[in-house]
Amino acid sequence: MKTRLGLILTVALAIAPFAKAAEAPARPVVEVVFVLDTTSSMGGLIEGAKQRIWAIANEIAKGRPAPKVKMGLVAYRDKGDAYVTKVFDLSENLDNTYKDLMTLSAEGGGDGPEHVIAALDDAVSNISWSKDPKTFRVVYLVGDAPPHENYADAPTLASVMQKAVRRGLIVNSVQCGTDGETTAAFNRIARLGEGRLLPVPQDGGMIAVATPFDDKMATLSAKLEGTGLAYGGSKAGAMREMSLASAVRGMASAPAAAERAEYKARAGFAGASDLAAAVEENRVALKDVKEDELPDALRGMPADKREARLKEITAERKKLKKEMDGLSRDRASWLKNRSGAKRADSFDTRLVDALKSQAAKKGIVY
Repeated sequence: MKTRLGLILTVALAIAPFAKAAEAPARPVVEVVFVLDTTSSMGGLIEGAKQRIWAIANEIAKGRPAPKVKMGLVAYRDKGDAYVTKVFDLSENLDNTYKDLMTLSAEGGGDGPEHVIAALDDAVSNISWSKDPKTFRVVYLVGDAPPHENYADAPTLASVMQKAVRRGLIVNSVQCGTDGETTAAFNRIARLGEGRLLPVPQDGGMIAVATPFDDKMATLSAKLEGTGLAYGGSKAGAMREMSLASAVRGMASAPAAAERAEYKARAGFAGASDLAAAVEENRVALKDVKEDELPDALRGMPADKREARLKEITAERKKLKKEMDGLSRDRASWLKNRSGAKRADSFDTRLVDALKSQAAKKGIVY
């Protein structure tokens, strides 16, 4: 009896680490929505954001535990302009957010206040925010003009902000320039939204610096993304994402393409749509995938050769990621040694500093 009990205890102790690993918490999620004034005076910031959005994503992704990052946009102007608001919902594939941002340009405005309240209301009510209380959800209002508070058909600012807080959102106000009326309004919005007022230069103060490593990183990224293995019911969607990735690589400047390459290498492939990632994460067994659900690159192969090819692709990815890590470190070191490559009062620096502090309340440490 004692021998049998001892054997049971030995087996239990042996499997305990595996049970603990299986119960490990899921990765945290960070959801970020930019509420962006797109009137004429905001041209400098919008262009800077197009250059630096991938750098911002990289900084957010460096948290511990490493979070999944989702981003969305609400563009706004005012009544009488080409539009009042445009809503681009949250996406975990930041190529979507980048593509949406690239469609925005600075036009219209010029008459003082803008329809800030409509934009904030859209951000609170018309974005697919997670309902998980563990998710860190944050809004960045970015503009240089105060809100119209005299529109009879709009909700009050106080009611919109109360709704934001009830839904667990933090609202930060990023003021471009130094207009006193805007300072007072944006400070009130940040206070009501339990966030911060973040003053930045009128043009955002963002600096995108080309480096000797940019082109190589973009080339590596194309190779890495080219190893994608869409399978099952996700094939069509994965193929669309590959087409989008190719388009985004083509429209990004050299610094933005390098930052994107670093982010994509860090984010990896989604196990739900990529066979190599799914097998590596034990989400699926290769032998259980039907022939017609296999990626084109593995169809028509004997089982042993299919498995060998999958291992080759996984090894190739690891090699490419290792090379990307080295280039990313070299690029970061190169930028650090160049004066003027970063400003303490820039939009990207202010945003990231605030996020790192606020995300700590959700257990994400930077």
